[in-house]
Amino acid sequence: MPEFRDQIGRSLILEVRPRRIISLVPSLTELIVDLGLESELIGLTSWCVHPTGLRERKTVIGGTKNPDIEQIKGLKPDLILANKEENLQEHIEELAQSIPVYVSDVRNLDQAIELISSLGTVVSKAKEAQAMADQAKALLQKLKVSENRRFLYFIWKEPYMVASTDTYSSALFEACGFVNAAPENKGRYPQLSLDEIDALKVDIIFLSSEPYHFNSGESKELSPYASKVWLVNGEFFTWYGSRILKSLHYLKQEPFALI
Repeated sequence: MPEFRDQIGRSLILEVRPRRIISLVPSLTELIVDLGLESELIGLTSWCVHPTGLRERKTVIGGTKNPDIEQIKGLKPDLILANKEENLQEHIEELAQSIPVYVSDVRNLDQAIELISSLGTVVSKAKEAQAMADQAKALLQKLKVSENRRFLYFIWKEPYMVASTDTYSSALFEACGFVNAAPENKGRYPQLSLDEIDALKVDIIFLSSEPYHFNSGESKELSPYASKVWLVNGEFFTWYGSRILKSLHYLKQEPFALI
């Protein structure tokens, strides 16, 4: 029987090609559909908003942090897709006792591209996945690099939280030449006071639309602490999988090249 390893090194043994897949991760839901496996996808979370209308056609099994474990088991999936950060370890461990669970862990662009190839192999879509991965690599080569502008990428308010260098979000900006000014000794998502933000002396502040939806009010509040404050679509910086292609096209747009 084929044996695979997920992104945290766990072994998965699949007796046959997966035909009943449940995804606990929005970006992996999108990837599975883009690989041509919508019919094999039987369950997803309430946060799986792409592609549009998919939730109305599939069984919603709860949220990423609070899935209905018994409902998932009752659907008799032959593969579950999870993420180390987005899903709780106890849920993954309980489900893995009786169902193969592929756990993703994406903190940089190499891991994001490797995920596409790896998961594509697991679901018997290796050719399609490799073509997608190769396209992402080609787009990366075409990004225009800025001149080491220092930035902070805000994901939350009250308290203000930013993404550190140990995140996929940061890796996308760094691919354009930006330098993450987030403190390196305060975890993956440092909490910052206004005084701490001021002390970091950044050139540009990016305000995400998710998980916290920043607006023009917060933009004005933070404008004294950077030369520029930009509201950006958070899906392009937190969703990996096939979304990386749209993210790289987004970063190729003229505003980013001119920052």
